[in-house]
Amino acid sequence: MTDERPAAGRNGTRESLPEVVVGVDGSPGSRTALDWAAAAAQRRGARLVVVNALDMPMVALPFSSPVRMNPMAEVADRASGVLTTALGRVAEARPGLKVRSEVSLTDPASALVDASEEAELVVVGSRGLGGVGSLFLGSVSTRVTAHASCPVAVVPPESAAAPVPGRMVVGVDGSEPADAALRFALDEAARTGAELAVVHAWQLPVPYDTGTFAVGAGFDREAFALRARESVQTSVDKLRTPADADVRVRVSVVEDQPAHALLAAGRDADLIVVGGRGRGGFRGLLLGSVGQSVLHHAEVPVAVVRDRPADR
Repeated sequence: MTDERPAAGRNGTRESLPEVVVGVDGSPGSRTALDWAAAAAQRRGARLVVVNALDMPMVALPFSSPVRMNPMAEVADRASGVLTTALGRVAEARPGLKVRSEVSLTDPASALVDASEEAELVVVGSRGLGGVGSLFLGSVSTRVTAHASCPVAVVPPESAAAPVPGRMVVGVDGSEPADAALRFALDEAARTGAELAVVHAWQLPVPYDTGTFAVGAGFDREAFALRARESVQTSVDKLRTPADADVRVRVSVVEDQPAHALLAAGRDADLIVVGGRGRGGFRGLLLGSVGQSVLHHAEVPVAVVRDRPADR
């Protein structure tokens, strides 16, 4: 089921607009995610796609493949009410923003991952309805960040949807996914006029490829930090474009555990950006302690940027 307000092109095809997808379930947390996503869509000149997932069970039929059950009338009515309320909230706050709604019969994570294939950004709340009724608690946001085809922003329920953020933080480690995260962060900072803090955290053994160092009693931390800062700055200069030439960038190289460094640097930020894979402390971001710590303990939105498939 879909609904679009204002209507798209009347010739049977939708306008070719980028899309920002957000999952809603009627909870306060998902309303915060909706507000954040609407602001992001407006900054991009994008269409907002609002998704509600019903998670209908599969049933086996004789001599055929399993199919999903159709929702009962009260379930369908509740989904319609959730979406109507969400669309009204967006229309009141951001009149003129193009919005499309969808009801999915699948589970929330699958619905958002499927929608990510055509999206520029997916936004999900970090919490939803309490207990077993939660649609966007932990496992859903983790699955979406792990499998989406585009960047995913995880928005905690306390986050304010500031229309003009002032400061963003991105973690880098010299890997290609970290470069993708840096590129995303530069784009976001250019859209909002925010200052960008580029953070590289290192611990022995050294994860960042800044040259050959003999780690031992004679290891010169100041020399390493200087080389690391130069390497990070080189990455920033390489990835800048004319569109983000005016972004204020501050490079920070610290001897610290990566998750702690990002959480500390991002405590008063509007957004923390991390890559989905990386070397050293960032390896297996969404499976290990670093990613879990950032996603679960940050009090501000976190954007996870993974490598897109080769055909995108």
